[in-house]
Amino acid sequence: MKVYALSLLMAAGAASAQTPAAPPVPPPAAPLALHFSHSPPLQYADSRGVLTGHVAKPAIAALKAAGIPFQVRQTPAKMQLVLMQGDQEQACMLGWLQTPERERTGKFSEVVYEDKRPFALTWNGNAAMHDEEPLKDTLSDKNLRAVVTRGASYGVAIDRGLLRYKTTTIPSTADTQQLLDMLRRHSIDYFFITEEELEEAVKTSGYPASHYKRIYFSDLYKGYERRLWCSKSVPDETFKRLNAAIVRLRK
Repeated sequence: MKVYALSLLMAAGAASAQTPAAPPVPPPAAPLALHFSHSPPLQYADSRGVLTGHVAKPAIAALKAAGIPFQVRQTPAKMQLVLMQGDQEQACMLGWLQTPERERTGKFSEVVYEDKRPFALTWNGNAAMHDEEPLKDTLSDKNLRAVVTRGASYGVAIDRGLLRYKTTTIPSTADTQQLLDMLRRHSIDYFFITEEELEEAVKTSGYPASHYKRIYFSDLYKGYERRLWCSKSVPDETFKRLNAAIVRLRK
């Protein structure tokens, strides 16, 4: 009996020695950080604290369709720029416009939302500004005072025009409500804004829309293309799945 038991032990030992250990189970991947700044109606947290808006909804739908786990974080635009420079996490910034400078620090998704036709907003009665003229006529007028938000992009055509024509600009960090106040006081002549943003801003301000005048440009019809600006830490395979979902859902 002792010999038989010993044989069983030896056989079990041999079998265990021949059976390779199971590879360790990799930890679950950390969810993608989806950063947004408060900018209704494009992207904002509703009364329940849920991210929504014209840009947010299709972006969230694409992430879910691609099976990409994500975590929503409200982050000021300036801090988003810092995070993209650091590239310390798998993250995507919501609703950014693609520019050559930004392409150097991250990668841009397919378009998730296209704004309506852009325009400059001025105060009603500003005889120095004329609707449906070429963009260069406004940008090259040294008597007009334009406010531009620091770090913002207004699309390739406007960004390049501001540099080419050396537009008289006032760099600012003011929010839209403050800019509307500046127009009412005639302390500035214009700033660029989208139809979506203006509707919400005027509603919040309590002042009638008739206080302001839209200045459209004869050579500027296409709206801003909003995308997800993702850090280089986001794996290419994940990014491809995201883009495929965006394209599929836009059809």
